Amino acid sequence: MSAFVATQSVARPLEAGAFSPADDHDHGDNQSLWSRDRDTINRSALQNQTGSATHSLAATTDIPFNRPPDAVEAWNREQLVEFPTTDRRSSIHPPGATLVNGQFIRDAYAEIFTLQPSTTARLTPDTQPLYVASQGELFATLDYRLMIPRDAETATDRFTWSLQSHNISDLQLLVDGHPEAEQEGTQTPRFDYDLTNYPGTNHTLTVTANYTIELQRQHDYCTNLTSAGNCTAWDSSTTNITETVTVRDSRTVSEYRLSVFGYYARYPDGDLGLTMFKSEPWLGYALPEGRVNGVWRFYSARNPKWDRLVNSTATNTTTIHSPMHPLGVSAYPIKTGPTASPAETVSILEVNGQQRDPPTLPPTVNLDVLEEPYKSSYTLMARFETPGRTVSDVTAHGLVRGVQTDVDPQLFEEVPIHRSNLTLAVLNTTARTATVRVTLRDVETGEPIETAGSEGYVVLAGERVQTGRDGTLTKTIDRPAGAIDARFEPTAWWLKTTGYVGDSDAVSVQGTVLSVVRSLYRAGVPVGLFLVAVFLIDRITGLPVWPPWRGL
Repeated sequence: MSAFVATQSVARPLEAGAFSPADDHDHGDNQSLWSRDRDTINRSALQNQTGSATHSLAATTDIPFNRPPDAVEAWNREQLVEFPTTDRRSSIHPPGATLVNGQFIRDAYAEIFTLQPSTTARLTPDTQPLYVASQGELFATLDYRLMIPRDAETATDRFTWSLQSHNISDLQLLVDGHPEAEQEGTQTPRFDYDLTNYPGTNHTLTVTANYTIELQRQHDYCTNLTSAGNCTAWDSSTTNITETVTVRDSRTVSEYRLSVFGYYARYPDGDLGLTMFKSEPWLGYALPEGRVNGVWRFYSARNPKWDRLVNSTATNTTTIHSPMHPLGVSAYPIKTGPTASPAETVSILEVNGQQRDPPTLPPTVNLDVLEEPYKSSYTLMARFETPGRTVSDVTAHGLVRGVQTDVDPQLFEEVPIHRSNLTLAVLNTTARTATVRVTLRDVETGEPIETAGSEGYVVLAGERVQTGRDGTLTKTIDRPAGAIDARFEPTAWWLKTTGYVGDSDAVSVQGTVLSVVRSLYRAGVPVGLFLVAVFLIDRITGLPVWPPWRGL
């Protein structure tokens, strides 16, 4: 819901065949999972909605998630059992399935139903890899029908066909061509896989199976045919015929591994600074006190490939509404960009990454779409108000559900952060100018701080200047009417071997602000004591001496 508040939806035209939440399928208990459906703005329809405010909101628009939703996987497991029951005379398959036909086995196929946990990362219009966890599961559906020849008879020959057996065998999951898992013959197999033993991160997962039919053909043939054309003696032979066809379906995936490295620092006030790098898209990181998310958010939507099913028989082909709707998770760059929560104790210092062209979303996904290039959040720098935590308490989160890692302190280098001390001194003045000296030093070591040659700088009277090797600079500026101020803007701490927090100072053309305050204090104390004494004399003696300026 918090993500939705930051990403108001925009209306989009409906895609052909878009599903209506009320009429086309059951959304289950969590309607927010169903992006890519037909949303409604009909007030009476909303009044008939039951459930939470989120449920009603999801009926009118689509809601992004801050992390991959857990409920998708449970939904898909339940959906697989909805595959329609068929007999040997019919085959049911999704449109677009690759069908294999033999002489007796027809409309045979294997189709991957879903892979999970997985996330389609919509990085650009053309780059949208399917990330999968190193260990997960694959669901598939299989079906076929049989074409058994009809019995035939002539005056001299009779052919009789009988079905002996038919089955699914060698049902396997292959990873890059190597057997990974197998199942007994079933139309809805579920495979567990483990990619950690395979080199590289790009893999091809293939479901393969053999369909086998065994038929018996009995041939009765005439051995004595009369001149009248009648057969008075018959003999017979039996032939067993076996046919096997192989079906397969493949999916190319990217194994999603999550390991981060970087720097950490402890600010003088106890805050924890973190800088984390990863060469691929990732979600962000968290401590018990808060979290930082990059540019990525998530939505869940059905796979429209399974909206309809095709039922094939020997004489007819019909299209039916599918009772099974697999859901898939997609990551996309959110318009609001990286976020930190809670904002009171967590702040994002900087975000770095490649500039990418924004992706397009399916027409009926009602989420904000970026129109300008965006910066991918490959590096996240943040500050946490958490003096009791260390880098070992940080957990990094990936784009695929369940893929996370506790940060390894050995992969992080500590950068000390010191306080800095900036002082200003007025060296001389004229009616139009003032010459001042800036001195910048490390409070802990006393060493001078040189800003020249780094990204750090000093802002003196609104102008950027640099200190030299001795940590000082002298500059003549236009004499201001009031005070002269300066502040130190240090280089980002993760770019230096020693980081600093900034400091500032101000002086008047007559001296430092502190000296002015000191002079006012010294003059004000005796004057104040005199006025108190006059007031007391007036009240105690009754002499009309208060206020002392009454006779003026």
